Amino acid sequence: MSNKNFFKDNKNLICPLTFNKKFKKIFTIKKFPIYMGTVPKNFKTLSKDMNFFINKITGSVQIFPRVNLSGLYFKSHGSGKIGKTWETHHDKFFNFINLKAKRKILEIGGGHNSISVRSKKILSKVTSFDINGKRLNKGHILYNEFFSNQTIKKYKLHNEFDVVVHSHLFEHIYQPQDFLNSIYNSLKDNGLHIFAVPNMEPMIKKGIASAMNFEHPFFLNEYSIEILLKKTGFKILEKKYYGKHHSIFYKTIKQKKINNQKIKNLYKKNLSLFKKLIDDWNLDVAKINNQTKKFNDEMIFIFGAHIFSQNLIKNGLNLNNICGILDNDKNKQNEYLYGTRLKVFSPLILKKFSHPVVILRAGEYNSEIKKQILKKINAKK
Repeated sequence: MSNKNFFKDNKNLICPLTFNKKFKKIFTIKKFPIYMGTVPKNFKTLSKDMNFFINKITGSVQIFPRVNLSGLYFKSHGSGKIGKTWETHHDKFFNFINLKAKRKILEIGGGHNSISVRSKKILSKVTSFDINGKRLNKGHILYNEFFSNQTIKKYKLHNEFDVVVHSHLFEHIYQPQDFLNSIYNSLKDNGLHIFAVPNMEPMIKKGIASAMNFEHPFFLNEYSIEILLKKTGFKILEKKYYGKHHSIFYKTIKQKKINNQKIKNLYKKNLSLFKKLIDDWNLDVAKINNQTKKFNDEMIFIFGAHIFSQNLIKNGLNLNNICGILDNDKNKQNEYLYGTRLKVFSPLILKKFSHPVVILRAGEYNSEIKKQILKKINAKK
């Protein structure tokens, strides 16, 4: 995680691009669970209306109000960052960074994709800011603090680094321009800022629930990211896509800031996009409910102890015939999906049944789950 100040919420809706306050509500999902992981049985859970708003002047979209951080991140939920899809992502992102010897590198966060793990044979000096991080090797300098202008000043790191790296962190930030300005201040002139983010627009078009949620409050499509980078002094050198609609890797360079950046009004386009999103979710749930009526004695499970399943449930999935949740993360098994009464089982439980039924809505991970998990356990599904 980054600096607490970057997660400090505003009392009013504010556009991340222009800071104007002219918004319209698109839709609301009532009483959505605030945490997308698992908890023990009888754990007291909290929910909050998930409101999607669009800015009338820029077309930026965000979820508001935000959830208190103590509830949102009270424990790790894994974020689905296990399996071949994520392992390949981490390797490709590390290669995209292309670490050079004798360069001073700052990694913000790290977590599942720490470059410190992959840089053992690199002569570069890696410094990390990670509140929950662990020192991994002799060349790794770790600060168990939040990255901020205050910590830059505290440790005399102003204009200190050749490269700043973060992966799947930017979409969590509540104050994106402040965050990018702090990165700018930590870099040397012509320093590189390299990061990975979810490829949100195609994810929204595909109806993938993990694109935007309480943890990812802003619609960071490519256009919004480009504007934010220009306004904070970064020029895009290279952009690379990973997966059909998984992630985008950005390589940018520190230059002069462009304060008078012209911004398009994408209101009509984005309004149409998000209205279609909620319509697609409702139609999909209706289709699933209609199909599951046909199964009388079969055991029916949902795959994924994560927001994919929570989104189906909160959009009206009939739970009368649902036996539980399947997940290959051992840390989630035998617990309960937050905000539900559904227990989490290992996919191996499918071996017990002749014709089990699995509801699968995991976006980019569907193919991997089918091939590497479900079909190997029970080919009759």
